[in-house]
Amino acid sequence: MLKDKEYKAVDDLLDEVLLSEPNFSLSSDFADKIATKVGRRYTLTQYFREFLIYLGAIAGLLSIFAGIAFIWYKADVQRWLDFLIGNISWVAGVNVLIVFVLLVDKVVLPYMFYRSSPEEA
Repeated sequence: MLKDKEYKAVDDLLDEVLLSEPNFSLSSDFADKIATKVGRRYTLTQYFREFLIYLGAIAGLLSIFAGIAFIWYKADVQRWLDFLIGNISWVAGVNVLIVFVLLVDKVVLPYMFYRSSPEEA
């Protein structure tokens, strides 16, 4: 019963606020500014999700190829580990380069082109 009275008071206050005129005014392009900001944020998240999908696809393909090598071709795990550990700087460098190029290609450049498009101005 007490909750119903509290909700009624809040509803009455909300009705009063919505029916009264505001003490401020918004600029004429307020809706366009909000739509632009929301569009930029949505676009950036979409680009980043696409990057993660591509990264996951590459990791999945590499794991499939490694699995095929271990199962069908009887690859030796110790020889692979020795090769990877012996060339750790090259392996890490190639991985960082692949992730960097993919990030720039799928996130940074499209977002920069989106922001500099003439529709934004």
